[in-house]
Amino acid sequence: MDKNVRKCVLIAGAFATISIGNVHPAWASETSMLEVAQQAKKQIKGKVVDATGETVIGANVLEKGTTNGVITDFDGNFVLNVSEGATLEISYIGYVTQTIKITNQTSLNIVLKEDSETLDEVVVVGYGTMKKSDLSGASVSVGEDAIKGSVITNLDQSLQGRAAGVSAVTTSGAPGSSSSIRVRGQATINSNAEPLYVIDGVIVQGGGSSGSDFGLGDALGNGSVSTISPLSTINPSDIVSMEILKDASATAIYGAQGANGVVLITTKRGKAGEAKFTYDGMLAVQRQTKRLDMMNLREFASFYNDFVETGELEPSSTYADPSLLGVGTNWQDAVFRTALQHQHQISAQGGTDKVKYYVSGSYMDQDGTLIGSSFNRYSFRTNLDAQLKPWLKIGLNATYSATQDDLKLADSDQGIISYSLQTVPDIPIYDIDGNYSSIVREGYTSPNPIAMAMMDQILLDRQKLTGSIFADVTLMKNLTWHTEFGYDISYNKGERYQPKVDLGNWKRDSNSSSIQKNNSTFWQLKNYVTYNGQIDKHSFTAMLGQECWESNYDYTSVANTNLPSDAVHNPALGTGTPSINSGFGSSAMASFFTRLTYNYADRYLATYTYRYDGSSNFGPDNRWAGFHAVAGSWRFSNEKFFEPLTNVISNGKLRLGWGQTGNSNIGGYRWGASMSRMPTGLGLGYRLSNIANLGVKWETQEQVNVGIDLGFFHERVNLIVDWYKKVSKDMLMSLQLPSYMGTSGNASSALAAPMGNYGDIENKGWEISLNTHPLIGAFEWDSDFQISFNRNKLRALDGTANAQIVGYGQWSDVVSVTNVGESLYNFYGYVCDGVYEDLEDLQTSAKPAKYPADGVFNRTNTVWVGDIKYKDLNGDGVIDENDRTNIGSPLPKFTFGWTNTFRYKNFDLSLFINGSYGNKVFNYLGMKLTHMNSPWSNQLNTVLDRAQIVPIDPNKDYSAGVVVNGVTIDNWYDDITNVRVANAGATIPRASIQDPNDNDRISDRYIEDGSALVNYTVANLTL
Repeated sequence: MDKNVRKCVLIAGAFATISIGNVHPAWASETSMLEVAQQAKKQIKGKVVDATGETVIGANVLEKGTTNGVITDFDGNFVLNVSEGATLEISYIGYVTQTIKITNQTSLNIVLKEDSETLDEVVVVGYGTMKKSDLSGASVSVGEDAIKGSVITNLDQSLQGRAAGVSAVTTSGAPGSSSSIRVRGQATINSNAEPLYVIDGVIVQGGGSSGSDFGLGDALGNGSVSTISPLSTINPSDIVSMEILKDASATAIYGAQGANGVVLITTKRGKAGEAKFTYDGMLAVQRQTKRLDMMNLREFASFYNDFVETGELEPSSTYADPSLLGVGTNWQDAVFRTALQHQHQISAQGGTDKVKYYVSGSYMDQDGTLIGSSFNRYSFRTNLDAQLKPWLKIGLNATYSATQDDLKLADSDQGIISYSLQTVPDIPIYDIDGNYSSIVREGYTSPNPIAMAMMDQILLDRQKLTGSIFADVTLMKNLTWHTEFGYDISYNKGERYQPKVDLGNWKRDSNSSSIQKNNSTFWQLKNYVTYNGQIDKHSFTAMLGQECWESNYDYTSVANTNLPSDAVHNPALGTGTPSINSGFGSSAMASFFTRLTYNYADRYLATYTYRYDGSSNFGPDNRWAGFHAVAGSWRFSNEKFFEPLTNVISNGKLRLGWGQTGNSNIGGYRWGASMSRMPTGLGLGYRLSNIANLGVKWETQEQVNVGIDLGFFHERVNLIVDWYKKVSKDMLMSLQLPSYMGTSGNASSALAAPMGNYGDIENKGWEISLNTHPLIGAFEWDSDFQISFNRNKLRALDGTANAQIVGYGQWSDVVSVTNVGESLYNFYGYVCDGVYEDLEDLQTSAKPAKYPADGVFNRTNTVWVGDIKYKDLNGDGVIDENDRTNIGSPLPKFTFGWTNTFRYKNFDLSLFINGSYGNKVFNYLGMKLTHMNSPWSNQLNTVLDRAQIVPIDPNKDYSAGVVVNGVTIDNWYDDITNVRVANAGATIPRASIQDPNDNDRISDRYIEDGSALVNYTVANLTL
């Protein structure tokens, strides 16, 4: 390395060191080591150079087993006082670490050799391995250190902010819940968009991702939204690495299963040597760092009295004088808690040169921040490798795990969180007898949120046995046959119990019990042969293989009511009408694949992949499809003309790839017409459930990737930049049909639209990763930064330019609309323009639907002063559905992550920051918490800034009645000519129980900035 370059690196390291503090300077002199020299027995002088004779500046020279060390100066020299018989360890990034036993030497000349381990690192690529330096496709690795530096229960959580091009969104705050993972954007609509997870060659089987999949119905309050993670049954401490295959040239080897990216997970294996026992423990504390600012009791009383002053309610003695009241019950503090999470694992690995083993057992327990919720997991793993003959190697991977979830109805309008936020603060948690309290007022009932959390049970038990048995047979020199049988056997039990409840004012007179048991089996068989050859500077591999798998499931559920006791949860004991359901299903796939790689002199590299898949999810006419991919790269840093620059740019590679993948994730028999039961006046009948489409075929994805890899100063700084364009064609989704086709309405009678290929989606973007090693030596600092930009758009829907994809919230609320040419899932609604200030404002503005045609205004059934004024976007003078528009995108402009790891001896500290920028979120809960249409529902304290209605002329006399537009008015608040908004410029509407203007309609009033920054710190101590 050039001396000037080394000086720049060293000086930069020195400044970085000074900024941290409490760290020794970047170099040492004899004077600075005076105290050590007085205690040492021998002084060693030396010089460190590389293979070309260039001095190595900043190399670390350490007396092994101690903290006594220095780093070389600008001329590569060092002076160190050491103990007799000491061993010196000399290291520098990009070079092989060298150890020297000190005997009689006093002067050393040390030559460090370049370390190609980083570039020659073997990574998993699917059906084999490759050297990292030989990769032409786009992939990213998440290593064991990154996983250890995460406070996680599921593997998918460790991907957040650590892999460029990979976004992770938490779908629930429940313990053990999943993250929704997207690799390079949303590439499909209705079929499964999650990546394919493969653990030691076995495809991960979910068994379900929502409460409804496990017989809990909508007990979790989120319908079919993924919240239960299939990866939560896997112990992250068993994982040694994860490879995320991103572009089509990398994922095409998985064909129809790789359209959404592939995550290859490798677990720890045995190493030759004596048994090494390891304990791995983790303790974390979780809490809700932010509370919503709800009205306290004093504020709520003033809010209630405002209803009274505007004629909405009768006075209440309870709230007559707010100044006499305290803050009341904080229901958020009551339902949320500080929760502990801890994990313990004991593992052992060892063996001989011929037989190696790794075994582990772990326990993890996580309390949820919502009271009563919890998740725990037991897992046991055995990995075995045995070289029985020089030509025969066999192996075994086996994992058993058991998880228990204590879930709660956290989401939805009837969820614990929603109730806790809306329950008024004058209701205590407990009554004077210590029992749960509850209040019924004027027909309004509020179940006690604490009672709901602690008394209702939603339990989920899962057991999984997964693994594989494999053999590698060397048929001849350089030719290996790999055969493998993988399996995944799962058993799940979902149970829901609601006991009888008597809270005085609120009762549940009947208990209910429901249990569903699910069983699933998965097996896969694959065989592939690989030939590795080399002729002079030409090296190549050829792989040819086949794979087949089958997945089967069945379930049985039973439910009943009126059990004799809440102590025994057995539906068979109920005296109600029992409900019994059962079902089963299966799917299968067969595949043939090949991969060819070529490498000339470590400069020119190429890969070709082809896979031919057949899926049972499609009809006989479209069951099979083939997928191609090709990639090439040029490692220009190995060219002779580049040699003068290698001291600065030690590694450089240009990559180009194109490929196809497919998607078949639509479920079984969606191409045919299924039958369903339907009760009629003549008895039970059967009807078609859906419209058949024999022509439905594979969704195809094509992707182009251009990338560059740069390593500076012998891999002390590494930069990876990728640009991609990904187009999904023939998108699998339900046909958008008009309601008169019978595809809308009640689900019990509606005819489901046919599944087909109706659209195209495009994703394109940039990914940048920067990995650096600012400090090396006894104290190390590694810094990894990644940032990703993705833009997507809907290119076509069934060949038309005006079709759209509509997304619904609760009931029939249209929340999002995706038009052709726009990005996916744009929020859709009205644009607010303040509130109506007075009668003149009402008369001169565009007319909403509740504007009185006869000019007679009424505060309970027509638009009124203080109501939201919406913009007339089409300029027709009327506010209606035609004035709705795109009001924000939920997709971020970019996501990023930054990890800093500091190491000293056996202690390491990780600081992790990740976030997103530019995305919007729709505050659906905010609609409820700012609607102000009930005196018995608490609201956000932002409603204190609502439009305040006051009389224009407070002295106007209404004692004898005043006629306005032919109607006699008895109070100022009913006189449209005498009311105005006191706080001009208000954006929050008046409080109104009737709300005739629908002030809570979907609008930009509920759109908020979703940009987020998350950070946490993890400390690890190795003993």
